Formats: sequence, structure tokens, C-alpha cells
Amino acid sequence: MAVVYRAGSGALHDLERELGGPAMERMLRQYALDHWYGVSTNAAFMRAAQAASARDLTQFWEELRIRAHDS
Repeated sequence: MAVVYRAGSGALHDLERELGGPAMERMLRQYALDHWYGVSTNAAFMRAAQAASARDLTQFWEELRIRAHDS
């Protein structure tokens, strides 16, 4: 289990480098508001991150092996 948690925090750090600090902060604040008392999914998070970036993040997700599967 520890690997999952370390990998997750590393992925968020990498995403912050990709988006930039201010954009990452805005995206996370809005994401938290949008999903307050709701269900958070990989696909929804990936869409929110993509909306915060002018660059296509497809390769970023592939390199980190993050999938949009929501089950």
C-alpha cells in the first residue's frame, strides 16, 4: 500500500510542475468545490487537470501510468 500513496503524491508533484503552482492551486480548489460530498474519479480529475492546461496531458498520464478507468 505504501507504494500507492508515495506514487500518488509524486504524481501530484509532477502535475504541479506541469501546470505551474498557481494553475494547480486553482484547479485543486475548483475540483474540491465541484466534488464536495460527491464522488471523485480518475476521469473527472484528469478532465479538470486538462482544463487547467493549454498543453495536451495525454502523454503525461501515460508516462505516469494513470488511467481514467472509473469503476
